[in-house]
Amino acid sequence: MHKATRSFGLVVPAVAMLAVAALASAGTGCGSSDSPLLISTSSSSSGTGGGGGAGGSENQGRELFEALLPDLAKECGACHATGGDTPFLGDPTTGKPDPYTTITSWQGFVVKEPKKSDLLVHSVSKEHKGTKPSDPLYAKLLEWLTEEAAYVADVSQEDQPTIPPFKPIIGGFNAVYLGALGPGFDGMAVTFVAEELTPTSLSLTDIEVHPTSKLGLKLVHPLFTVFEKGSIDGDPDPVDSFSNVTLELQPGTAGVLGPGTVVLANWKTESRISLAFEGATVIDPNGMVDPNASPCKAVESFTANAAPALNVCLQCHGGADPQAQGAVDMSELTSAPDKTCGQVLNRVNPAAPAKSQIFVTTNPGNQAAHPFKFAGNVAQYNTFKDAVTKWIQEEAK
Repeated sequence: MHKATRSFGLVVPAVAMLAVAALASAGTGCGSSDSPLLISTSSSSSGTGGGGGAGGSENQGRELFEALLPDLAKECGACHATGGDTPFLGDPTTGKPDPYTTITSWQGFVVKEPKKSDLLVHSVSKEHKGTKPSDPLYAKLLEWLTEEAAYVADVSQEDQPTIPPFKPIIGGFNAVYLGALGPGFDGMAVTFVAEELTPTSLSLTDIEVHPTSKLGLKLVHPLFTVFEKGSIDGDPDPVDSFSNVTLELQPGTAGVLGPGTVVLANWKTESRISLAFEGATVIDPNGMVDPNASPCKAVESFTANAAPALNVCLQCHGGADPQAQGAVDMSELTSAPDKTCGQVLNRVNPAAPAKSQIFVTTNPGNQAAHPFKFAGNVAQYNTFKDAVTKWIQEEAK
């Protein structure tokens, strides 16, 4: 059987591959010679395998979550409901957005090891600005996340580098970080907009790949796999839409993945998806490419218009959050705005400024998973957007 060949570049000589686990008596994780990149699935209905999910029982996650929601909303809703920063609670009052759908779509919350959930880890960390959850609420959250974890496929044993299954944000912007692939991938991301066309088809559009300012990235043969609700069996894209795709990006640049769009005809409502690669390689320019060189044409406009507005982003992107800084490094916003301009340019759309990631993710009215949304202040957001747009329009000339 053909197995994917992998190389992890100059700075990443060896990385633990991640992919969907071989379950029960499943195969080895490789496909036939005609289909080399297939995620292992199990047809067993006993143990933890089978279409019935863990133990063949129904997922009680929603019921457990709805039981703890009043306490969660009381303790955390002031900051984390719609209208606040990091609005992973949706709107507990109206249910629009639905709190359960929103929180389970927030990347890093529902994971295979519940105690490593960002929801639990961050809420008790020094970086958390709010109060810690009460002991009774923490216990309920752990119980709920443990139930959810039973229906998240283990991705630690497959041959192909794979992002663990996650629930996409339907009707919105998704940023899937690649740190799970190993050292060197921190801060890199695949972004897209997900839209449910029918209960059995999911459209992913504007699929882009973003390396970091200092490291490039090569991806070979991406494969989306659907994990139906209540099941830990993966169902790969039946037409293997990206089978001939290879994308190589230099540091500080973004690129469209394949044609930039795919329709998953094997989708089921409330499913999770994962993304595997036949190869994923971090590229160290090793002095051959200057990662600090600015590709910006309108640095003067950036300095005058965008830089002052971007000061609100410095707490995370200036160094306090390594992943945020790795994605968009603003540590030299004041001292070297030309370098920061090149960083931010990687997250804007000169042809359609309103669609720029820095606006979509920070918009208080958008459910994109981002920890800062101007605390729900639409006027402040619009002021920020107007100022940065002036620079983007100059870049487009």
